[in-house]
Order: sequence, then structure tokens, then C-alpha cells
Amino acid sequence: MLALGRCWAVAVWLMTCVGSMAQAAQAAQAAEPEPLPLQQVTDHIWFVQGQAALGSPANRNFISNAGFIVTPEGVVVVDALGSPALARALLAAIRGVTPQPVRWVIVTHYHADHVYGLQVFKDLGATVIARQEGREYLNSDTAQRRLEVSRQELAPWVDGQTRLVPADRWLDADTTLTLGGERLLLRHVGPAHTAEDLAVFVERNCVLFAGDLVFRGRVPYVGTADSQAWITALSGLIDLKPAVIVPGHGA
Repeated sequence: MLALGRCWAVAVWLMTCVGSMAQAAQAAQAAEPEPLPLQQVTDHIWFVQGQAALGSPANRNFISNAGFIVTPEGVVVVDALGSPALARALLAAIRGVTPQPVRWVIVTHYHADHVYGLQVFKDLGATVIARQEGREYLNSDTAQRRLEVSRQELAPWVDGQTRLVPADRWLDADTTLTLGGERLLLRHVGPAHTAEDLAVFVERNCVLFAGDLVFRGRVPYVGTADSQAWITALSGLIDLKPAVIVPGHGA
């Protein structure tokens, strides 16, 4: 009887712990997101800088940069960060700057730390734009397995409700987007860091969102990168003569 009582006590304790963890996870997800600290690039361009660290529950997978361009006709977001919670926090930061809606989200490449927040903007009606080469990775077993692992390792920020979001518009050529008088050149610079690398150049201010072709303050992740093509791509970006470069990671 004594052993049975102890087993029952342990079972109750475990159930209590699991219940508390579930409640904590629900509370974390339901909490009003705190806006991320913004860094202003120009009078209408901002970005947020992720931590130089591996993704973890402690940092919500905030290890990459994202930015946005405000125009009189709406906002263009570049990358969506590494969890829906972070995307909501980025949206809160945008709302602190402008009431304009997010019209477009441009994906520089389909790595998890840049795209797990996409669903937040997609659900608000934004148009997602990416290079067509990203479809191969997005539809691969690798992408699905990575998401499953992230749901375990990055919980509660990445969970069963987190989904992979395809682009609404898959680009097969360099494109210029115009919104509210701003011209954005979308240039394919892959294969380099990834096959689908996309750089965004804001012409009026000569601001370049370089994606993960540029890391600062940390060792670049190479994975399946083509290092020789990466060097060539960087030379092409230098030819744009950017006044400011916003990297995919770092200051």
C-alpha cells in the first residue's frame, strides 16, 4: 500500500507539472507581444536585429534580422523572423511607426529563422513574394522534418499551429516593385547562401537588404552553400553602390 501511495503521488505530481507547462505555453502565446526594438535606417526604413546565438526557447528563435519600408500606400516587410510570436512582435513595432497595412512580405530565402513568422502577415492579407527556387526546399522532406524538430526544440514559440507558408508570387526574373512612390529592385543573387537568395534594393535611399549573403559579427552558416557563387554574388551587390547594407544577421 505504501508503494502504491508513492506511485500515485508521483503520478499526480507529474500531471501537475505537465498541466503547469501547458498553461505556461498557452499564456506565452496569448500574451500581448512586446514590440521589438527598432533601428532606423532612413526616415522610412527600419530593421530589427536578431541575437548572435542559436535559436532557443529563451530567445524565441530571434536570431536573424528583418526590416520594413513604409510608404504612403502601405508597408513592405523583408523577412518574417523565426516564429509567429516574433512576427507578431514585429507587427506591433510596425504599428508603432505607421497605421499603414502590410502589403508585401519579401522572403530573402526559405530558412527557418526567416520564415516561421510568415503566417502572421499572410493571415492579415499580405502578399508573400519569393524566388521560385524556394519551392523545392519548401516542399521537401527536409523542410518538414526541420519544422517537426523545431516544434519540439523551440516550443512554445514554434508549435503544432506553426506552418510553412508558400509565396503567393514566385519570381523567375529580377523584378521592380513600386509602392507609394518607392521603387524596390528584387534581384536574384543565388545560388549562393541558398538557391533562392533574393536581395532587395531600395533605390531612392540606396539601402540594400542583403539577406544571408551578408553576416556581421558571427560566422556565416554555409550549409549547402555555393561559396564561389557567393563571392560572385557579393561582387554584383557591390556594383549597386549601396549607401547602407542591412545584413541577414548582425548590425
